[in-house]
Amino acid sequence: PMLVYMDNPRHDLLRALVSRAFTPRRIERLEPRIRDATRTLLDAFRGRNRVDLMQELALVLPNLVISELIGIPEERRATFLECTEALIRVGTGGAGDLRKPAEGIYREFSVLLKQRRAKPRDDLMSALLEAEVEGQRLDEQALLGFCFLLVVGGSDTTTNLIGNGAVLLAKHPEQREWLLAEPARIAGALEEMLRYESPAQIQPRCLSRDIEVRGVRLPEAARVLLMLGAAHHDERRFDDPERFDLQRDVGRHLAFGKGLHFCLGARLEARIAFEELLARHPHYELLAEPAWAPSRWARHHPSIEVQPGAA
Repeated sequence: PMLVYMDNPRHDLLRALVSRAFTPRRIERLEPRIRDATRTLLDAFRGRNRVDLMQELALVLPNLVISELIGIPEERRATFLECTEALIRVGTGGAGDLRKPAEGIYREFSVLLKQRRAKPRDDLMSALLEAEVEGQRLDEQALLGFCFLLVVGGSDTTTNLIGNGAVLLAKHPEQREWLLAEPARIAGALEEMLRYESPAQIQPRCLSRDIEVRGVRLPEAARVLLMLGAAHHDERRFDDPERFDLQRDVGRHLAFGKGLHFCLGARLEARIAFEELLARHPHYELLAEPAWAPSRWARHHPSIEVQPGAA
């Protein structure tokens, strides 16, 4: 059971429990660590003519942050990353099904949760074990489901936002200069990056009742895919949607969900990543056109080869 597949009242109860552990204060405490980690990764670019921005920054940073937040030991992080990447490849190019990588993540978390029950630490797993609302705590399946959702969604979505955004800035140097002139604009610029190249392109849903959408009748219990990437390029909602414009007033978008299923976080890491990247390598250049990775639902580049540009 995962929050993204639940309706009320079960959803609100579990989200309230999770919110007791997943607090803004807990996230904010990570900011100095995120910034230090970002700087360390970027310092490794110095003196090099070729860097894979995806593999050496966008992929590493979110994995490190979510691992520290949840409490995944450093020696086990590679296993989680391998399973997450395998999930993204499912259904493409003859890749296997969800079962093996998902079971791998659940198996790892079962061991870690058992360790936290015996010896709690200052991490999200321990906080989730202690969280209580109206006398209720998360049961084992809910704990596993939420940890699974965090490690997959918490790393992959942020990775894709950083990678996609970095490519967009390289392809639109005039927009990058606009950010360089006033770095405080970066936080707002993330919303246009999310709209233009949504990290997650689809959301599966099962209809709870009959509904008609633009003349098409969809029956109760029908399984549908909501195409978030298409919605973000809908001219009925966005003027000139194929134009990448960091000064656009994006307003509401669906990249991190909507309503009950709104993402709990990701912007902090991306903001820091772009602040530090543009401060240290403001004029990095693409060395090749990045390919798109085949995926059912994710929008990302497997590799982003760049030449760093010193400040």
